[in-house]
Amino acid sequence: MKKRILAGAVVLVVAIGAPYGVGVLTEQHWRQATGQLNNEQRFLRIVTDTYDRGFFGGEITGEIHVMDPESGETYRVGFDGDVSHGALGSEVALTPVAEDNDGLQRLFPEESPRLTLSTWLWGTLEADLNVPAINAEDEQTGETLNAAEAYGWAKISEAGNHIELDLNWPGAVVRSDTVKMSFDNLQISQEGDRIAGNLWTGGGEMTLENAEFVETDQTTVKLENLKFTGQTSPAEDDTRLSSHSELTLEEVAVNDETYGPHRIVLDIDNLDVAAWMDFQQVATDIQANNAQMDPDMSGQERFQQQMMLMQRFSQAAKNVAAAGLTIGMPEIELQAPAGAISGHWQLSHPAVPEDERAQMPLIVQQLSGELDLSVPVALFEGRPALAQNLEGLVRQGVLVRDGDVYRIDAELADMMLKINEQEFPIPPLI
Repeated sequence: MKKRILAGAVVLVVAIGAPYGVGVLTEQHWRQATGQLNNEQRFLRIVTDTYDRGFFGGEITGEIHVMDPESGETYRVGFDGDVSHGALGSEVALTPVAEDNDGLQRLFPEESPRLTLSTWLWGTLEADLNVPAINAEDEQTGETLNAAEAYGWAKISEAGNHIELDLNWPGAVVRSDTVKMSFDNLQISQEGDRIAGNLWTGGGEMTLENAEFVETDQTTVKLENLKFTGQTSPAEDDTRLSSHSELTLEEVAVNDETYGPHRIVLDIDNLDVAAWMDFQQVATDIQANNAQMDPDMSGQERFQQQMMLMQRFSQAAKNVAAAGLTIGMPEIELQAPAGAISGHWQLSHPAVPEDERAQMPLIVQQLSGELDLSVPVALFEGRPALAQNLEGLVRQGVLVRDGDVYRIDAELADMMLKINEQEFPIPPLI
């Protein structure tokens, strides 16, 4: 009897104490996750004003800051969060604060978008997003927005290193006195594993059933069955990766004429992960520097800073190439009103021994590639100046006119570009 009482007491203590411990972990995870997000990039920040944690739940208030990378202007949207704690996990329900935001009030007068985050003690996070249907009208301009309810989910596991997501948006229509834009059935799915930093491997797909752009008394453009797929695969113990992407479009309709199908394939082979991550970081630093110039710096100091960044960019690009890389579009098939555009291209750089990379002055020294492209002559008939320039290139032998198409066949090797059997030296710029 005493053993039963003792066991019951232990169960009772665990049942009461577990939610408190889960609540402590939930707050820690929230602050770690938002801090990591804020540190990894500069254009989206989550600012937590208060986190009021109780025994079985809590409340969060804060703001989401989104910075325009071109102007540097920051847009703020407040949010509220309700937190509930269980024995094995917790749930955070986030909603935007619409009271002080006229735009949100017009779009969601009755029900706000809702993001629910469920976390479990074994390290899995599940997210569910629901955006209510929108039926909004601007009384001053007469513009309207009608959008179906959108919904999505995501699952993050393995300490944030594995992700699955799915998004469905049945459609939306925007109308004004002169323009109508619409789309139907947008679906996005993705599954990936983090290989390093913000670099992921895995596969994904985006499909769009149709889209339409109509301008009064002007051009009407319609797209049918757009599909984008991508697959990235790791190699050599995750130090290298390769990717294959395909973009297909069944049909494009311009007024009463239709063209299609269209297909573009992009391949990247043998990319060095460490070199690419360094290149990404330099590109991010350049973008951030351009968006947020220090007003206290002199013109000379700004020039020196920009030169240092460009030197870093050049070195990072050389490191990517020196590790060995092949990139290209093996298939280009587009149907234009004037005819078909078809061809392929590829660029390759061999791997350079590590002890020789510091002395590697130029990328183009060992860069090789090829280009084969066919473009209809009729595509340029409505642009007399451009057509005249192209005919000049034909006379120079850079282009070949073959009936009703222009053709170009080019090869790059040993700092020499061979175009339609004519050779041109490459200036040592890259």
